[in-house]
Amino acid sequence: MLTKAVVPLLGVVALMVVAGCAGRKDTAPSAAVPAPVNVAGTWTGEMGVGGPPVTMMLQQTGTNVKGDLRVAGRADVSGPVEGRVEGNTIKLSSSGGTAPTLNVQGDRITGYVRGANLDLRRTK
Repeated sequence: MLTKAVVPLLGVVALMVVAGCAGRKDTAPSAAVPAPVNVAGTWTGEMGVGGPPVTMMLQQTGTNVKGDLRVAGRADVSGPVEGRVEGNTIKLSSSGGTAPTLNVQGDRITGYVRGANLDLRRTK
């Protein structure tokens, strides 16, 4: 007699388990996107070892940046720039074309632009 009562109960439990599994979505948690670094301010340095002085002034709103890049004696590289900050990198473009990705480490920006190393430090 007990067996007749347990079998339907087991059937109901099995249906509940199947229904619960069907409604579950196994998705991997999304990777945390790092907050963009703050690159606003005036950056100075040089292009290449002993190369021309460089000044870059940037304004930042969220991940968007815009500003002005001045390289002494290099009108082909100088001018307005705009781009995006992604984590600790900046992707800039200018009227002269797209600049490579620049790396930001605290108050230092480094990268390779138009055949020369770029090394800038934020002025305070």
